[in-house]
Amino acid sequence: MDIILQIFWVNILLFIWFETDAFIEYIKLLRLNIFKIKQFEEYKLINPKISYHSYIRQKHASFFTRLLTCVPCMCFWIVVIICLMFNSFYFYPIIYISSYVLYKLLRKYVY
Repeated sequence: MDIILQIFWVNILLFIWFETDAFIEYIKLLRLNIFKIKQFEEYKLINPKISYHSYIRQKHASFFTRLLTCVPCMCFWIVVIICLMFNSFYFYPIIYISSYVLYKLLRKYVY
């Protein structure tokens, strides 16, 4: 049962990061300038179809930004953190593959 719970936690975090603007809104609320939200919003006036992930990948290219904007990479690190929290590294491959496949299926058919 813990494995299913972990898979859903991973999917919730992936959904919030890749499918919503929740991160951007909370960063604006907390007034944290380290994530270049103000510059993104200015750039979005010129290019309204760009997402935050595409913007940071284009304008602030680095290993860290590529890591944050890559779904399999982000899933990998979220699963590492979730497995640490639940102390379940034995099931890491199952959780990772299941989480990633479920996210892709939900993205295709639901989001």
